[in-house]
Amino acid sequence: MENNKSIASKLNQIAALLQEQDVAFKPAAYRKAATVIEELSKDVSTYGDEKELKKLPGVGEAIAKKIIEFLETGEMEFLVLLQKEQGGISAELMDIEGLGPKRVRQLQKELGITSVAQLINAAKQGKLQGLELWDEIMEKKVLENAGRVDERIKRFPREEAKADVELLIKTIKTVSGVDRVDVAGSFRREKETVGDIDILLVTTAPEEVSDAIAQLKIVRDIAVKGDKKISFDLHNGLRVDVRLVKADQWGAALMYFTGSKEHNIAVRKVAIKKGWKLNEYGLFDGEEVVASKEEQDIYDALELRFYEPKERVGAL
Repeated sequence: MENNKSIASKLNQIAALLQEQDVAFKPAAYRKAATVIEELSKDVSTYGDEKELKKLPGVGEAIAKKIIEFLETGEMEFLVLLQKEQGGISAELMDIEGLGPKRVRQLQKELGITSVAQLINAAKQGKLQGLELWDEIMEKKVLENAGRVDERIKRFPREEAKADVELLIKTIKTVSGVDRVDVAGSFRREKETVGDIDILLVTTAPEEVSDAIAQLKIVRDIAVKGDKKISFDLHNGLRVDVRLVKADQWGAALMYFTGSKEHNIAVRKVAIKKGWKLNEYGLFDGEEVVASKEEQDIYDALELRFYEPKERVGAL
């Protein structure tokens, strides 16, 4: 989930920058919290407040405050300050298992490498072999892990993915128990490239529908399968995340998973000013649902105009 991945990435960056300062204990605490957040089965925004976040393993008051800050502003001021003091560190490279902050700094400084693609290309050209902290075993291990990250962040031209999306929607509509289905994410926002495909569907029989989708001929390697989400690859490696939602939460889920992250944060700020909470399940005043069934209902309740998906790029 987008918030979870973004927050985990920022917490891992904080950990790396603190490790560079030889700070004791805190880097491990931030990494533990990052892992917990990234592996949550629901979006972290649904936890609502600091008190609920602190119930998560490894999330204390300081980290909970940073999570809330990100959900409200899209930033963590503490990370911004660390980056100003020490210089930015590549979040993409830090995602590669086996690459600590020291080696990431070395790659950035000596070879100008800031992305997984640049790292793989440099390795193919033999540029890593002369670096002080590298040997053949380390290079092999890091490149294997880099390949996994590269597959995860690979993007496809929209036009190349369009036929797959249309076939996917058409096929899922034939599954018994599916009442409504649509595409979300960057594809719905009409971005030129997509990293994966987000599909939302409404059903009152999630387990049966999830089982049926898993049996479809277009489905290749299944990564996750449950009654709320099923993730799998298509023939070309394009990752698909299908989320199964309730009819009365359709609008909130479609808005949330369509994004963009910046647009969602901007809309959430409007909700917060009204004393409300907005997440993938709906717009809430305390425990009372203000709106959730359709995107239009949520925009109306917040006294905002309806934003077409391709307009959802940032500030309102």
